[in-house]
Amino acid sequence: MDDTVSNLPSSLPTPPVAAPSRLRSAGILAALMMGLLLGALDNFIVVTALPNIAQDLHDVSGQVFVVSSYLIAQTVAIPIFGKLSDRFGRRTFYLFGLGIFLAGSAASGLSQNLDQLIAFRAVQGLGSGAFFTVVFSLVADLFPPEAAARLVGLLSGVFGIAIVFGPLIGSYIIDTTTWRWIFFVNLPVGFAAVALVLTTIRSVPPSADRRRFDVEGGGLMVVWVGALIFALVETSNGWAWTDPRTIGLLAVALVLFPVFLLVEWRAKDPLVPLRLFQKRLVAASSGVNFLRGALLTVVVTFVPILVVQGLGGSTDLSRDILYAFMIPMIIGAALGGMMVARIGYRAPVLVGVILATVGVALLTAVPTTPPIFRFTALVIPLGLAGALIPIGFGVGMTFAPTQLAIQYSVAAKDVGTANSLVWFISNLGGSIVVSLLATFQLSRFTALQPTTIPPGSPAFLLAIHSAVAVSIQDVWWALVPLGVAAILFALAISGRLPKTQVAATADTAAPTEAPAVARSLPGTPEASDLS
Repeated sequence: MDDTVSNLPSSLPTPPVAAPSRLRSAGILAALMMGLLLGALDNFIVVTALPNIAQDLHDVSGQVFVVSSYLIAQTVAIPIFGKLSDRFGRRTFYLFGLGIFLAGSAASGLSQNLDQLIAFRAVQGLGSGAFFTVVFSLVADLFPPEAAARLVGLLSGVFGIAIVFGPLIGSYIIDTTTWRWIFFVNLPVGFAAVALVLTTIRSVPPSADRRRFDVEGGGLMVVWVGALIFALVETSNGWAWTDPRTIGLLAVALVLFPVFLLVEWRAKDPLVPLRLFQKRLVAASSGVNFLRGALLTVVVTFVPILVVQGLGGSTDLSRDILYAFMIPMIIGAALGGMMVARIGYRAPVLVGVILATVGVALLTAVPTTPPIFRFTALVIPLGLAGALIPIGFGVGMTFAPTQLAIQYSVAAKDVGTANSLVWFISNLGGSIVVSLLATFQLSRFTALQPTTIPPGSPAFLLAIHSAVAVSIQDVWWALVPLGVAAILFALAISGRLPKTQVAATADTAAPTEAPAVARSLPGTPEASDLS
């Protein structure tokens, strides 16, 4: 697998493409970031308000489905939207995704019972699936590689912003008005994003590719991914691994997954082209993305539990400590985008995963008893927060390089599909690993619970706190080999950004009379404006 060759576009060489003007670039960035932020923020806002929603709708038993329906729909929609955007146009499906998301938001806000809310949240998830692939594919089409690298870094920081500000926004809405405004507030922001897209990203007729869409592959993927994620989510919320429902869903996923691979291998135009994984850059970067998704999800899940239930801190304190993870992640994402434009793919990814692994190792040394902020052998000056800083910074640095390594190692016709793999694999990594580690943590906690101390006594409460903290420390130890595996994948990454850009797809070419290639010739007015 020669990545020197795989980094080159498979189409005929095309002249260099410069970035749009600064004003148009700002408008395009705002349009893309607003949509991406809507999709990223929504789940974190809803999770914060979920107890209030369930109480108001008089149904607390099914509230977890409000989150899982969104996650499942989003995950299965990502590769489908990626493929459709390659076939019929980026802008078309970005607007289509926004429309679905906004319709789901309005319907969610009007829900009269939990069943309706669960169904409409799934609609929202389908729409948000467009944001996590089409946004980055548009960047690939509209900007030359060096500018795209910086923008991908900035856009990747949106996920850190969502995790930090989502709970704050959710709490503010619940404190000041009804939970329904959690969904209604999406409408003005979404309509503003639509207006920006319509005014900054123009379109021409879609590509002439009329091959049959991979309906069989799409249907199989929806079923096996849905069954897998649903089972994993439910095991994290009370279902036992021996529960017949869990066994049945996992059996469906395990049986259909190889069938899905076989169908994709034989399909003329597969939803997920397995041939892409024959490229070393795609395979190695996908490995990093899977493990990064796992690390990110585990940290965001277990740190609040550790702070509140293990170290006796408040919910507000757990949120504040997560800033030590998220703010460095946002900075690292921007830095990773700048570094990859100068020194290639491997260095920023390798530095990032090494920092993240060192941070996880530091987490294992964090004291399992209060106070939260303390010195530990003069190694972690800020305790838990000090260990989170290198993890956040390292995770952030890997976003842009892995995205771009995959994006520029495939042909122009596969850019949307390739970008969808980044977020699809990352979502799977988070769902699978956090569920397994949640089960592991629960078993360790059960084993560590006191048996000789009278329940209800102060000593019993302290022992419970200690059991939670120690069991989560064991989770940190379990993450260390995942970090080492990410380092090995990072070492397999090589190459640099291409100097020029592959020919843009038809839907992002400027609507003038000249052919797309002619418009990109040096010296042509607005040659750089692929929007």
